[in-house]
Amino acid sequence: MKHFRFDKAAGICIAFLFLLFSLKGISADKVRNPARAGQFYPGTSRELTGMIEGFLRQAGRVDVLGDVLAIWTPHAGYEFSGQIAANAYRLIQGNTYDAVIIIGPSHYVRLQGASIGDWSAYRTPLGLVSVDTALVDEIRAGSDLVECIPSAHRHEHSIEVQIPFIQTVLPGVPIVPMVIRGDLPYGDAKKLAQSIVRTIRGRRVLLLASSDMSHFPSYRDAYDVDLRVLDRVANFDAKGLLRFNTTVLAENRPGLDCALCGPSALITVMMAAQELGARRVTVLPYANSGDVTGERHRVVGYGAAVFYREGFEENDGGERMLEEISFSDAEKRRLFQIARESVLCALSRVSIPEFSVEEPNLLLKRGVFVTLTNRGRLRGCIGHFDADFPLFRIVSQMATAAATQDYRFMYDPVSVEEMSEIEIKISVLSPLMKIDSVDEIEVGKHGIYVKYGSRGGTYLPEVAVDMGWDRIEFLEHCCVEKAGLSKDAWKKDANIYIYSSQILSDKE
Repeated sequence: MKHFRFDKAAGICIAFLFLLFSLKGISADKVRNPARAGQFYPGTSRELTGMIEGFLRQAGRVDVLGDVLAIWTPHAGYEFSGQIAANAYRLIQGNTYDAVIIIGPSHYVRLQGASIGDWSAYRTPLGLVSVDTALVDEIRAGSDLVECIPSAHRHEHSIEVQIPFIQTVLPGVPIVPMVIRGDLPYGDAKKLAQSIVRTIRGRRVLLLASSDMSHFPSYRDAYDVDLRVLDRVANFDAKGLLRFNTTVLAENRPGLDCALCGPSALITVMMAAQELGARRVTVLPYANSGDVTGERHRVVGYGAAVFYREGFEENDGGERMLEEISFSDAEKRRLFQIARESVLCALSRVSIPEFSVEEPNLLLKRGVFVTLTNRGRLRGCIGHFDADFPLFRIVSQMATAAATQDYRFMYDPVSVEEMSEIEIKISVLSPLMKIDSVDEIEVGKHGIYVKYGSRGGTYLPEVAVDMGWDRIEFLEHCCVEKAGLSKDAWKKDANIYIYSSQILSDKE
């Protein structure tokens, strides 16, 4: 009798599920069920929601002043890389997108190109997320590199682990799941990126690259290799990224299997984002598994970044560079109080207050760089060229970013205890002015911004003086070290801009 009741109850349950799916327009056999729930991330809705929301609360404050077109996040177990992923997801939380295209490497099936999933929905412990099947069909029809191979998706975690985050920060937004051959040649990755762009142009689609970083070197080697990867990401150097993933193995670092787990996913998204107009990159905090577990003999690296569209106003010579601002002593003290309090709040993981500012000069809109040093040693430097926010606000943002987001110092980040020794320097910028001849650059007076295609880099005016460089050395070092270009790129088709800066220091 019990057996009969069980079968009857099960039959009623199955019938109800089929009815539910039919009401939603989703066939039960077209749902991709979770393969990694309870392994890579919690298997219950309550625990999963709590973990993701906790990561999002702990995400560092970063203000991306532009339109985010793409993000890169890791795909390891949440306990290892969930916080790194959340740092990126927090920056798109509540944004409006028509769909999210997730591209991750295929770990289990060897592909010739890419495979796109044609399920109607994916299930996670948070419920169902729809697949944009119309967009799936268009992408598949638009490229001979894209197939539909269900076996490549059934156990694949690189896509699955991203979905609960998407369900949390972009509820109701459909996905397009795509797994890709991890070592896809550069030419094929470029073709795939271009075909995706042709298909989605005119729509509001977020591109998401799912990739971990170095696999299985020592803790210190992971930091060395991964920061070199992040340099290439920061310079929007997709080709250099793919090349480095291969050449770094020639260094014969013990245990190192790769610099990126499936670099094709990241470089495809980078190239597609560039085609869509992204020109800026913000690299977010880095960590590796050793930072979480304490095991430092054999680790995996985790990185994240956002790629966004942001223009800057160019002064083509019709205006003089701005005169310096006549700050009062009280205004200077207030500006540095805002900068230091912002950093201390960020390092202490408490909310940065909404500052009430009435001082006229602090309400002016200027570009700013904020530099942190400790007894002359650089500890962070990040800036923003556009004069699109009040000075006090952009100083708060850039000071926080310099202390927490400069990836060069992720191995040795600024600490709360160190802040008593930290000197804060604020460089208030004039607008960028494009020049026709490098003879217009005055060493010690002008900063330079070198831009070639989607790559660009800058050095502040004082750098040339501090390093003892002449004008040509200034240009060459900026091309190589900041823009990721050849040292003679300034002689070719690169655009060169100059600007002046007014330097303020809280240790004067």
